[in-house]
Amino acid sequence: MLVSGTHLLALGGLAAGDTTTGRIWSIDTTTLAAHQVGTLATAVHDASGAELGGNAVVFGGGSASTVAVVQAWNGRRTSAVGSLPQPRSDSAATTVGATAFVVGGFTGHGMARDVLATTDGKTFRAVGRLRIGVRYPAVAAVGRYIYVVGGELATTEGTLAGGQTDAVQRIDPETGQVQVIGHLGRGLGHATAFALGNRLFVAGGRHGAAATADIIEVDLHNGGSHRVGRLPRPMSDAAAAVMGSVGWLVGGETSGPAAPVDTVLTVRLRG
Repeated sequence: MLVSGTHLLALGGLAAGDTTTGRIWSIDTTTLAAHQVGTLATAVHDASGAELGGNAVVFGGGSASTVAVVQAWNGRRTSAVGSLPQPRSDSAATTVGATAFVVGGFTGHGMARDVLATTDGKTFRAVGRLRIGVRYPAVAAVGRYIYVVGGELATTEGTLAGGQTDAVQRIDPETGQVQVIGHLGRGLGHATAFALGNRLFVAGGRHGAAATADIIEVDLHNGGSHRVGRLPRPMSDAAAAVMGSVGWLVGGETSGPAAPVDTVLTVRLRG
């Protein structure tokens, strides 16, 4: 999910019936009205995305198989603008300044550990390598660092049998250094990370197969965590965006891909 002015953009994903959709939705954050405004050239789910140069850019994802295509929507039409170095789905993306970083994911055969940087969606360079290869991680940037919280470890099509990690990895894209700075104390996958007020929060996700409603704050120094809030219900795989001091969570799942949700939630700091 991306921010465009006062609107949120949700591009692709899984719709009811566990079907891949290419629809592009615009959500007015003032009225909360949602309208379809376009369609991806290639329908994908489990992709990641970023705003680059005024375009909404979608990196890879799952279609009939894991794909490498990079798509850009300019507000009128969608086109393929590039390709990842290898197919990648189940990834997450975040931005630092004008650069987007694609983190984690699955190639269709194994983990994609290279952290990729791009400023245009057309050319990519590896700026680091995860210490622990993960898919469906919670990823957000705070200051100069990128934080990778948890993630799934399975290298098969399904993720339930492969275990999860509780590790918090920190990426310094300037030096390429990647460190495990701490542990949550419990494995977590399919969660959603966002930064508010230079603080890192992770919402929902799954402990094993069970979704959680917890919102936790992750300590940026030692990777520890504590619960600071609760979602209205347990859910995973939501998309996140931040506008000013408000975090937005859109969609997600309850018990799995066959049980999508259509809610739009806001998260605000107290005090």
